[in-house]
Amino acid sequence: MDLPNRLEEIEGADYLDLRELSLYMAINIFWPIQDYLGNVDRLILRLGGKVPKAVHLKSVTLQKKLFPEHAHGTVKQFMSDYDDFVELRVSAKKIAGADSRRLMPTLDNWIKDYVHYLGAGYHNSLQRAQYLAKSPNALELDSKERESLRCFLLSYDENMPIDIENQEGVLWAKLREEKDEQVPEVINIETAIANLNNNVNKLDQLLLPENFILSEAGNDIYKVRDILWNAVAMNDKEKVLSCLKVLVSHKALDSLISEDSRFISILKRFIGVRYGNDIGLWFGNNQDKLLGRRLFLELILAEKLRLSETESAVAAFYLTSQWPQSGQVTYLDQKDGQLKWRNLQVTKNQLSWQDN
Repeated sequence: MDLPNRLEEIEGADYLDLRELSLYMAINIFWPIQDYLGNVDRLILRLGGKVPKAVHLKSVTLQKKLFPEHAHGTVKQFMSDYDDFVELRVSAKKIAGADSRRLMPTLDNWIKDYVHYLGAGYHNSLQRAQYLAKSPNALELDSKERESLRCFLLSYDENMPIDIENQEGVLWAKLREEKDEQVPEVINIETAIANLNNNVNKLDQLLLPENFILSEAGNDIYKVRDILWNAVAMNDKEKVLSCLKVLVSHKALDSLISEDSRFISILKRFIGVRYGNDIGLWFGNNQDKLLGRRLFLELILAEKLRLSETESAVAAFYLTSQWPQSGQVTYLDQKDGQLKWRNLQVTKNQLSWQDN
């Protein structure tokens, strides 16, 4: 209603017919949306115009793209492609939210529970197994629901395509079965070992010279801890790996793991999130130095530097190989020829090695 007065503020308004301009705007711009503005008819009459016949805007309902009865693809792909996908249920019973309220068992709520339980970021197969075996919500599932949820989480973490069936708003997932006539690939162990040696050599060439790190530390091996801490914070991959090699070669990594409160704090938190708070407390009394190195290196390489499972395992293999008669924290999987972290298991509120 204040339009005519506001138009007077236009530069050069004295040369314009403001009543005519206001009437033009009221009829041609405001009147078509008068259902939303209101009072446009009063403005037109005030300006001496004739109110046109009302033409109401049609209400538009956006058509949702709904998830079909059957589909093959990844969870993240379906989240992007279908409006209702994350709101479909993946189990029968409601689940407990972070505030203990009962929530609908939708895919979205399950993923939120999964991330809340394990923390954000990438989760490996051991973490998924831990979630399915120990989280309160997963424990209420029957075997069919648990296997279906495992497939959803696998696809979510690894971006792996899965088969999904939509049964009246309830989703069931499974991995696509391999055809019987498909012959499994035979892994050449010699080739796998050659590839490992090649990756180790590339890593060795990437590292900074030892005297470079020691010079920055004033030739004080304890100050290398500070350089490592800052490099981790900066996500400086080369410097972190170089510092770790210096600490290993000077047999100073074990003392760092047991003495440095900064690293101990984040390591216990990492263990507590992954294996439970009781295990985080147990670690303070852990006597297995190799197991301690395994956890520490996974924290730094996989969790902090975000290296892939293969990259982090190769780096861990390279570093632990510097210890004479140390034992290894990784193993070569003869099924696929890939170097992998040795698995751990929780037994009687403590961690132990699991046979691979």
